[in-house]
Amino acid sequence: MPDFDASASAAGYLYQARLALALSLRHVNGTPGIEVSIEQLDDVAFESNGTPFELLQTKHRIARAAGLTDASPDIWKTLRIWSTAVRAAPNVASRVRFQFVTTGVAPDGSAASLLRPAMPGASGQNRDPEKAAEMLTEVANSSRNADLQAAFRAFLDLTPEMRSSLLSSVEVLDGQPTLQDLTNVIEESLRLMTPRGRVAEAREILEGWWWPRVCSILAPGSHGRIAISELETRLDEIREMFRRDALIATFENAEPPDADIAEYEGFRFVAQLRAVGIGSARIWAAKRDFYRAFCQRSQWLREHLVLDGEVRLFEGRLIEEWEARFNVMCDEHGHCLPCDTALQAAGQKVYRWVEQEARFPFRTVTFRFLNVGSYQILSNELRVGWHRDYLSLCGDGGT
Repeated sequence: MPDFDASASAAGYLYQARLALALSLRHVNGTPGIEVSIEQLDDVAFESNGTPFELLQTKHRIARAAGLTDASPDIWKTLRIWSTAVRAAPNVASRVRFQFVTTGVAPDGSAASLLRPAMPGASGQNRDPEKAAEMLTEVANSSRNADLQAAFRAFLDLTPEMRSSLLSSVEVLDGQPTLQDLTNVIEESLRLMTPRGRVAEAREILEGWWWPRVCSILAPGSHGRIAISELETRLDEIREMFRRDALIATFENAEPPDADIAEYEGFRFVAQLRAVGIGSARIWAAKRDFYRAFCQRSQWLREHLVLDGEVRLFEGRLIEEWEARFNVMCDEHGHCLPCDTALQAAGQKVYRWVEQEARFPFRTVTFRFLNVGSYQILSNELRVGWHRDYLSLCGDGGT
Protein backbone atom coordinates (compact mmCIF):
# COMPACT_ATOMS: atom_id res chain seq x y z
CA MET A 1 0.00 0.00 0.00
CA PRO A 2 1.71 3.22 -1.18
CA ASP A 3 0.37 5.33 1.73
CA PHE A 4 2.35 3.19 4.14
CA ASP A 5 5.51 2.86 2.07
CA ALA A 6 8.48 3.62 4.32
CA SER A 7 11.20 2.70 1.81
CA ALA A 8 12.25 6.33 1.30
CA SER A 9 12.74 6.84 5.04
CA ALA A 10 14.66 3.59 5.34
CA ALA A 11 16.87 4.59 2.42
CA GLY A 12 17.54 7.91 4.15
CA TYR A 13 18.82 6.26 7.32
CA LEU A 14 20.92 3.79 5.34
CA TYR A 15 22.29 6.70 3.33
CA GLN A 16 23.51 8.43 6.51
CA ALA A 17 25.44 5.36 7.64
CA ARG A 18 26.94 4.64 4.23
CA LEU A 19 27.83 8.27 3.60
CA ALA A 20 29.53 8.34 7.01
CA LEU A 21 31.78 5.50 5.86
CA ALA A 22 32.57 7.17 2.52
CA LEU A 23 33.48 10.44 4.27
CA SER A 24 35.42 8.69 7.02
CA LEU A 25 37.70 7.14 4.41
CA ARG A 26 38.85 10.67 3.54
CA HIS A 27 40.18 11.12 7.07
CA VAL A 28 42.19 7.88 7.09
CA ASN A 29 45.87 8.46 7.92
CA GLY A 30 45.10 12.11 8.60
CA THR A 31 44.84 14.09 11.81
CA PRO A 32 44.85 11.78 14.87
CA GLY A 33 41.91 11.76 17.27
CA ILE A 34 39.08 12.12 14.75
CA GLU A 35 35.79 10.32 15.44
CA VAL A 36 32.55 10.06 13.48
CA SER A 37 29.05 9.84 14.91
CA ILE A 38 25.62 9.22 13.40
CA GLU A 39 22.41 10.72 14.78
CA GLN A 40 24.26 12.27 17.72
CA LEU A 41 25.26 15.90 17.17
CA ASP A 42 23.73 15.80 13.68
CA ASP A 43 22.87 13.27 10.96
CA VAL A 44 26.62 12.74 10.62
CA ALA A 45 29.26 14.57 12.61
CA PHE A 46 33.05 14.59 12.81
CA GLU A 47 34.90 15.52 15.98
CA SER A 48 38.57 16.02 16.75
CA ASN A 49 39.53 15.10 20.30
CA GLY A 50 35.94 15.64 21.41
CA THR A 51 35.38 18.97 19.61
CA PRO A 52 33.03 18.93 16.59
CA PHE A 53 34.41 20.50 13.43
CA GLU A 54 31.99 19.23 10.77
CA LEU A 55 28.22 18.73 11.10
CA LEU A 56 26.29 17.25 8.21
CA GLN A 57 22.59 17.16 7.41
CA THR A 58 21.73 14.64 4.72
CA LYS A 59 18.73 14.49 2.39
CA HIS A 60 18.44 11.46 0.15
CA ARG A 61 16.09 11.62 -2.79
CA ILE A 62 15.67 8.62 -5.05
CA ALA A 63 14.82 10.93 -7.95
CA ARG A 64 17.33 13.69 -8.65
CA ALA A 65 14.79 16.50 -8.85
CA ALA A 66 15.98 20.12 -9.00
CA GLY A 67 13.96 20.83 -5.88
CA LEU A 68 16.30 22.96 -3.75
CA THR A 69 14.47 26.22 -4.31
CA ASP A 70 14.62 29.03 -1.77
CA ALA A 71 11.42 27.73 -0.17
CA SER A 72 12.47 24.08 -0.20
CA PRO A 73 11.38 22.22 2.98
CA ASP A 74 14.69 20.34 2.92
CA ILE A 75 16.62 23.61 3.11
CA TRP A 76 14.48 25.13 5.82
CA LYS A 77 14.26 22.08 8.07
CA THR A 78 18.04 21.99 8.00
CA LEU A 79 18.36 25.73 8.68
CA ARG A 80 16.02 25.39 11.65
CA ILE A 81 18.35 22.83 13.27
CA TRP A 82 21.46 24.89 12.64
CA SER A 83 19.84 28.22 13.58
CA THR A 84 18.83 26.71 16.93
CA ALA A 85 22.40 25.52 17.47
CA VAL A 86 23.88 28.92 16.63
CA ARG A 87 21.40 30.76 18.87
CA ALA A 88 22.36 28.46 21.77
CA ALA A 89 26.11 28.86 21.10
CA PRO A 90 26.81 31.90 18.89
CA ASN A 91 30.51 31.05 18.51
CA VAL A 92 29.81 27.61 17.04
CA ALA A 93 29.58 29.00 13.50
CA SER A 94 33.20 30.12 13.65
CA ARG A 95 34.40 26.68 14.75
CA VAL A 96 32.22 24.29 12.77
CA ARG A 97 31.58 23.69 9.10
CA PHE A 98 27.89 22.97 8.43
CA GLN A 99 27.40 20.79 5.35
CA PHE A 100 24.08 20.10 3.69
CA VAL A 101 24.57 16.92 1.65
CA THR A 102 21.77 16.13 -0.78
CA THR A 103 21.18 14.04 -3.85
CA GLY A 104 18.90 16.80 -5.15
CA VAL A 105 20.15 19.66 -7.31
CA ALA A 106 19.98 23.39 -6.56
CA PRO A 107 18.76 25.55 -9.49
CA ASP A 108 21.26 28.11 -10.70
CA GLY A 109 20.76 31.43 -8.97
CA SER A 110 19.04 29.93 -5.94
CA ALA A 111 20.23 30.60 -2.42
CA ALA A 112 21.42 27.00 -2.17
CA SER A 113 23.52 27.40 -5.30
CA LEU A 114 25.21 30.44 -3.72
CA LEU A 115 26.22 28.29 -0.75
CA ARG A 116 28.11 25.70 -2.73
CA PRO A 117 31.77 25.36 -1.69
CA ALA A 118 34.03 27.94 -3.25
CA MET A 119 35.76 26.62 -6.34
CA PRO A 120 39.15 28.31 -6.73
CA GLY A 121 39.69 29.50 -10.29
CA ALA A 122 36.16 28.60 -11.39
CA SER A 123 34.34 31.03 -13.66
CA GLY A 124 30.66 31.91 -13.55
CA GLN A 125 28.47 31.77 -10.47
CA ASN A 126 30.56 31.91 -7.27
CA ARG A 127 29.80 31.38 -3.61
CA ASP A 128 28.00 34.36 -2.03
CA PRO A 129 26.71 33.75 1.54
CA GLU A 130 25.67 37.41 1.96
CA LYS A 131 23.40 37.28 -1.09
CA ALA A 132 22.03 33.91 0.06
CA ALA A 133 21.22 35.45 3.47
CA GLU A 134 19.24 38.22 1.81
CA MET A 135 17.26 35.77 -0.34
CA LEU A 136 16.49 33.43 2.54
CA THR A 137 15.52 36.28 4.84
CA GLU A 138 13.07 37.47 2.19
CA VAL A 139 11.51 34.00 1.97
CA ALA A 140 11.26 33.71 5.76
CA ASN A 141 9.50 37.07 5.97
CA SER A 142 7.07 36.52 3.10
CA SER A 143 6.25 32.80 2.94
CA ARG A 144 2.92 31.61 4.30
CA ASN A 145 3.88 27.93 4.37
CA ALA A 146 2.39 26.82 7.70
CA ASP A 147 4.61 23.74 7.90
CA LEU A 148 7.77 25.86 7.82
CA GLN A 149 6.81 28.70 10.17
CA ALA A 150 8.88 27.26 13.03
CA ALA A 151 11.93 27.08 10.73
CA PHE A 152 11.36 30.66 9.54
CA ARG A 153 11.11 31.90 13.11
CA ALA A 154 14.29 30.08 14.16
CA PHE A 155 16.19 31.73 11.30
CA LEU A 156 14.72 35.21 11.85
CA ASP A 157 15.37 35.00 15.59
CA LEU A 158 19.06 35.24 14.74
CA THR A 159 20.51 38.70 14.36
CA PRO A 160 21.58 39.65 10.82
CA GLU A 161 25.18 39.19 11.93
CA MET A 162 24.43 35.70 13.29
CA ARG A 163 22.64 34.74 10.06
CA SER A 164 25.62 35.94 8.07
CA SER A 165 27.99 34.02 10.33
CA LEU A 166 25.91 30.86 10.05
CA LEU A 167 25.65 30.94 6.26
CA SER A 168 29.34 31.71 5.94
CA SER A 169 29.94 28.34 7.58
CA VAL A 170 27.32 26.49 5.50
CA GLU A 171 28.24 24.48 2.42
CA VAL A 172 25.56 23.02 0.18
CA LEU A 173 26.81 19.85 -1.49
CA ASP A 174 24.08 19.11 -4.02
CA GLY A 175 23.94 16.46 -6.72
CA GLN A 176 25.73 13.99 -4.45
CA PRO A 177 25.85 10.22 -5.07
CA THR A 178 22.72 8.25 -4.17
CA LEU A 179 22.64 5.32 -1.76
CA GLN A 180 23.45 2.95 -4.63
CA ASP A 181 26.06 5.28 -6.15
CA LEU A 182 28.03 5.27 -2.89
CA THR A 183 29.18 1.78 -3.84
CA ASN A 184 31.43 3.32 -6.50
CA VAL A 185 32.57 6.11 -4.18
CA ILE A 186 33.68 3.68 -1.48
CA GLU A 187 35.33 1.36 -3.98
CA GLU A 188 37.27 4.26 -5.50
CA SER A 189 38.72 5.02 -2.05
CA LEU A 190 39.83 1.38 -1.72
CA ARG A 191 41.23 0.96 -5.22
CA LEU A 192 44.87 1.69 -4.42
CA MET A 193 45.01 -0.79 -1.52
CA THR A 194 43.57 -3.84 -3.29
CA PRO A 195 44.72 -5.98 -6.22
CA ARG A 196 43.15 -5.40 -9.59
CA GLY A 197 39.67 -6.89 -9.86
CA ARG A 198 39.15 -7.33 -6.10
CA VAL A 199 38.03 -3.90 -4.95
CA ALA A 200 34.37 -4.96 -4.72
CA GLU A 201 35.37 -7.84 -2.47
CA ALA A 202 37.36 -5.45 -0.26
CA ARG A 203 34.35 -3.11 0.00
CA GLU A 204 32.06 -5.98 0.98
CA ILE A 205 34.48 -7.02 3.74
CA LEU A 206 34.76 -3.43 4.98
CA GLU A 207 31.01 -2.86 4.98
CA GLY A 208 30.53 -6.22 6.66
CA TRP A 209 32.47 -4.71 9.57
CA TRP A 210 30.99 -1.20 9.30
CA TRP A 211 27.26 -2.00 9.53
CA PRO A 212 27.44 -3.95 12.84
CA ARG A 213 29.73 -1.23 14.19
CA VAL A 214 27.15 1.44 13.31
CA CYS A 215 24.45 -0.60 15.04
CA SER A 216 26.60 -0.82 18.16
CA ILE A 217 27.13 2.96 18.44
CA LEU A 218 23.40 3.59 18.05
CA ALA A 219 22.60 1.30 20.98
CA PRO A 220 21.67 2.96 24.30
CA GLY A 221 24.61 3.49 26.61
CA SER A 222 27.26 3.28 23.89
CA HIS A 223 30.01 5.84 23.32
CA GLY A 224 28.14 6.75 20.13
CA ARG A 225 31.24 7.30 18.00
CA ILE A 226 33.61 5.37 15.77
CA ALA A 227 37.25 6.40 15.88
CA ILE A 228 38.92 6.80 12.51
CA SER A 229 41.79 4.83 14.04
CA GLU A 230 39.42 1.82 14.23
CA LEU A 231 38.73 2.19 10.52
CA GLU A 232 42.46 2.43 9.82
CA THR A 233 43.05 -0.80 11.75
CA ARG A 234 40.34 -2.59 9.79
CA LEU A 235 41.77 -1.32 6.50
CA ASP A 236 45.21 -2.61 7.52
CA GLU A 237 43.67 -6.02 8.19
CA ILE A 238 41.94 -6.03 4.81
CA ARG A 239 45.15 -4.95 3.11
CA GLU A 240 46.91 -7.87 4.78
CA MET A 241 44.20 -10.22 3.53
CA PHE A 242 44.85 -9.09 -0.01
CA ARG A 243 48.59 -9.59 0.01
CA ARG A 244 49.67 -11.29 -3.18
CA ASP A 245 50.07 -14.70 -1.54
CA ALA A 246 47.08 -14.44 0.82
CA LEU A 247 43.78 -16.18 0.24
CA ILE A 248 40.44 -15.28 1.78
CA ALA A 249 38.14 -18.12 2.82
CA THR A 250 34.63 -16.99 1.94
CA PHE A 251 33.10 -20.46 2.44
CA GLU A 252 34.67 -21.27 5.80
CA ASN A 253 31.33 -20.98 7.61
CA ALA A 254 28.99 -21.70 4.70
CA GLU A 255 26.11 -24.10 5.30
CA PRO A 256 25.30 -26.46 2.41
CA PRO A 257 21.75 -26.43 1.00
CA ASP A 258 19.55 -29.37 2.03
CA ALA A 259 19.36 -30.45 -1.61
CA ASP A 260 23.15 -30.81 -1.78
CA ILE A 261 23.28 -32.76 1.48
CA ALA A 262 20.68 -35.18 0.10
CA GLU A 263 22.51 -35.50 -3.23
CA TYR A 264 25.81 -36.34 -1.54
CA GLU A 265 24.25 -39.49 -0.12
CA GLY A 266 24.99 -41.18 -3.44
CA PHE A 267 28.60 -39.98 -3.64
CA ARG A 268 31.58 -42.30 -3.22
CA PHE A 269 33.08 -40.37 -0.31
CA VAL A 270 29.95 -41.16 1.73
CA ALA A 271 30.13 -44.83 0.75
CA GLN A 272 33.77 -44.85 1.86
CA LEU A 273 32.83 -43.50 5.28
CA ARG A 274 30.07 -46.06 5.70
CA ALA A 275 32.49 -48.82 4.74
CA VAL A 276 34.47 -48.20 7.94
CA GLY A 277 31.43 -47.59 10.14
CA ILE A 278 31.53 -43.79 10.50
CA GLY A 279 28.38 -42.52 12.25
CA SER A 280 25.71 -40.27 10.78
CA ALA A 281 26.80 -37.08 12.60
CA ARG A 282 30.36 -37.35 11.28
CA ILE A 283 29.07 -38.18 7.80
CA TRP A 284 26.96 -35.00 7.87
CA ALA A 285 30.08 -33.03 8.87
CA ALA A 286 31.98 -34.66 6.02
CA LYS A 287 29.27 -33.58 3.57
CA ARG A 288 29.52 -30.03 4.90
CA ASP A 289 33.31 -29.98 4.54
CA PHE A 290 33.06 -31.45 1.02
CA TYR A 291 30.64 -28.65 0.07
CA ARG A 292 32.79 -25.90 1.60
CA ALA A 293 36.06 -27.11 0.08
CA PHE A 294 34.53 -27.72 -3.35
CA CYS A 295 32.90 -24.26 -3.45
CA GLN A 296 35.99 -22.49 -2.11
CA ARG A 297 38.39 -24.14 -4.50
CA SER A 298 36.03 -23.51 -7.41
CA GLN A 299 35.77 -19.82 -6.51
CA TRP A 300 39.54 -19.38 -6.22
CA LEU A 301 40.05 -21.05 -9.60
CA ARG A 302 37.19 -19.15 -11.24
CA GLU A 303 38.57 -15.81 -10.03
CA HIS A 304 42.13 -16.80 -11.04
CA LEU A 305 43.38 -16.47 -7.45
CA VAL A 306 45.05 -19.88 -7.64
CA LEU A 307 46.37 -21.99 -10.48
CA ASP A 308 45.46 -25.57 -11.35
CA GLY A 309 49.08 -26.52 -10.66
CA GLU A 310 48.84 -25.18 -7.09
CA VAL A 311 45.79 -27.34 -6.41
CA ARG A 312 47.54 -30.41 -7.82
CA LEU A 313 50.57 -29.81 -5.60
CA PHE A 314 48.34 -29.43 -2.54
CA GLU A 315 46.46 -32.62 -3.38
CA GLY A 316 49.76 -34.40 -3.96
CA ARG A 317 50.86 -33.45 -0.43
CA LEU A 318 47.56 -34.73 1.01
CA ILE A 319 47.89 -38.03 -0.85
CA GLU A 320 51.49 -38.57 0.28
CA GLU A 321 50.61 -37.94 3.92
CA TRP A 322 47.61 -40.28 3.68
CA GLU A 323 49.60 -42.92 1.84
CA ALA A 324 52.14 -43.34 4.64
CA ARG A 325 49.41 -44.03 7.20
CA PHE A 326 47.28 -46.15 4.85
CA ASN A 327 50.19 -48.40 3.98
CA VAL A 328 50.97 -48.98 7.66
CA MET A 329 47.34 -49.94 8.21
CA CYS A 330 47.45 -52.37 5.27
CA ASP A 331 50.64 -54.01 6.58
CA GLU A 332 49.18 -54.43 10.05
CA HIS A 333 45.86 -55.84 8.85
CA GLY A 334 46.82 -57.71 5.71
CA HIS A 335 45.44 -60.95 7.15
CA CYS A 336 41.98 -59.57 7.96
CA LEU A 337 38.86 -60.42 5.98
CA PRO A 338 37.07 -57.41 4.43
CA CYS A 339 34.24 -57.69 6.95
CA ASP A 340 36.55 -57.92 9.97
CA THR A 341 35.69 -55.30 12.60
CA ALA A 342 39.39 -54.82 13.30
CA LEU A 343 39.82 -53.70 9.70
CA GLN A 344 36.99 -51.21 10.12
CA ALA A 345 38.54 -49.89 13.32
CA ALA A 346 41.88 -49.45 11.56
CA GLY A 347 40.17 -47.51 8.77
CA GLN A 348 38.46 -45.31 11.35
CA LYS A 349 41.84 -44.53 12.86
CA VAL A 350 43.14 -43.28 9.51
CA TYR A 351 40.03 -41.17 9.00
CA ARG A 352 40.23 -39.82 12.55
CA TRP A 353 43.71 -38.54 11.69
CA VAL A 354 42.14 -36.61 8.79
CA GLU A 355 39.45 -35.09 11.01
CA GLN A 356 41.68 -34.14 13.93
CA GLU A 357 45.27 -33.75 12.77
CA ALA A 358 45.68 -33.35 9.03
CA ARG A 359 46.31 -29.61 8.65
CA PHE A 360 48.55 -28.80 5.70
CA PRO A 361 49.03 -25.26 4.36
CA PHE A 362 47.71 -24.10 1.04
CA ARG A 363 50.11 -21.24 0.27
CA THR A 364 50.27 -19.43 3.60
CA VAL A 365 46.88 -20.46 4.98
CA THR A 366 45.75 -23.55 6.84
CA PHE A 367 42.00 -24.05 6.97
CA ARG A 368 40.51 -27.12 8.62
CA PHE A 369 37.58 -27.27 6.22
CA LEU A 370 39.92 -27.05 3.23
CA ASN A 371 42.03 -29.97 4.43
CA VAL A 372 39.19 -32.24 5.52
CA GLY A 373 36.98 -31.24 2.58
CA SER A 374 39.79 -31.82 0.08
CA TYR A 375 40.29 -35.29 1.50
CA GLN A 376 36.57 -35.92 0.85
CA ILE A 377 37.06 -34.75 -2.74
CA LEU A 378 40.01 -37.11 -3.15
CA SER A 379 37.99 -39.90 -1.50
CA ASN A 380 35.15 -39.26 -3.92
CA GLU A 381 37.61 -39.70 -6.79
CA LEU A 382 38.97 -42.90 -5.12
CA ARG A 383 42.44 -41.36 -4.91
CA VAL A 384 42.46 -41.98 -1.16
CA GLY A 385 40.44 -44.32 1.02
CA TRP A 386 39.86 -45.45 4.59
CA HIS A 387 39.08 -49.16 4.26
CA ARG A 388 41.91 -51.40 3.14
CA ASP A 389 39.75 -52.64 0.27
CA TYR A 390 38.09 -49.31 -0.59
CA LEU A 391 38.70 -49.69 -4.34
CA SER A 392 36.77 -52.96 -4.56
CA LEU A 393 34.12 -51.92 -2.01
CA CYS A 394 33.35 -48.46 -3.42
CA GLY A 395 34.69 -48.53 -6.96
CA ASP A 396 31.46 -49.52 -8.70
CA GLY A 397 28.64 -46.99 -9.02
CA GLY A 398 28.42 -43.78 -7.10
CA THR A 399 29.33 -40.29 -8.24
